[in-house]
Amino acid sequence: MALSSRDPRFLALDRLSMRDWLAGEGYAAEAVHWLANYACRDDFGCDYREVSAWAGIHYFACRDAQAREADPDAVLTWPEGNGWIVRGLLARVAPPLTAGALVHRVVEGGREVALGVHLARERRALEIRAEHVVWAAQLRFAARALAGADAGLVAALAEFDHAPWVVANLTLAEPPWERHGAPLAWDNVLYESPGLGYVVATHQDLASRRGPTVITYYEPLTGTPTAAARERLLATSREAWAARVLADLGRPHPELARITERVDVFTNGHAMVRPRPGFVWGGARERVLRHAGRVHFAHSDVSGFSLFEEAQYRGVAAAERVLARLAIRDGTVL
Repeated sequence: MALSSRDPRFLALDRLSMRDWLAGEGYAAEAVHWLANYACRDDFGCDYREVSAWAGIHYFACRDAQAREADPDAVLTWPEGNGWIVRGLLARVAPPLTAGALVHRVVEGGREVALGVHLARERRALEIRAEHVVWAAQLRFAARALAGADAGLVAALAEFDHAPWVVANLTLAEPPWERHGAPLAWDNVLYESPGLGYVVATHQDLASRRGPTVITYYEPLTGTPTAAARERLLATSREAWAARVLADLGRPHPELARITERVDVFTNGHAMVRPRPGFVWGGARERVLRHAGRVHFAHSDVSGFSLFEEAQYRGVAAAERVLARLAIRDGTVL
């Protein structure tokens, strides 16, 4: 998105909701509105009435490319998702890692950054001093952690809002049954469902026999303010979420409860950034980009929506800024 057009007629789309843009363009078909709403709930975690039309159109426009020497509908997946990529990077780079560390205070100075850190397992606190810090967590948290920072930067960071989200992994004795001649896909969508359907972890398994599998179900908590939705996450038990998931998936798969061996539920209060109308090109995001201190923001939030490609781009950009400041390397591969 950093390379996209700055034509005012396109930027003006950010001031509309995706729903209002569809209506203004004469799109009235129920199925079209359902698909657009599904897309916004899937990528942004919120209803299309609460999504910038610029971001909503981007959802579809950015999917029109084709990789060289690849089939148009080719999909490459791993059973463990992006965890496969993370483990591959860790094996190659082998950086020093400190897990279970909560950074609760960041003080940016002229020559260094001081980090207040709580080590949960050791039950002790310490301070880490660094020449530069790459902030790769949600940006709204940075608004709380940055101490003594410019008020304009803190206010801009506080503009970032994140969608609450429920994920359930169902371990099945066998794949869900195929009905009505439609084979299982990697991503299976349910029409008019509170959830977003499910993906099949073993979709690209080359085994000839149908064996056990894991399916992953997603549901964004839309329709209420995000703070209230996060309260709902805290108040709802694992058993209640599991029953809700099984009931929803039981509509297309009545056999699901019988073949389910285990349900693991994960609740995330800050899953993905919400590109509300007026947010993507409204000033706050650009203010964060202009920050030229020793804290470098590298997260898909910086782009205004959560896509792997955006996170990759922002991470590389932040790394290059640090390398340039350290006089190690100048220039860019982006």
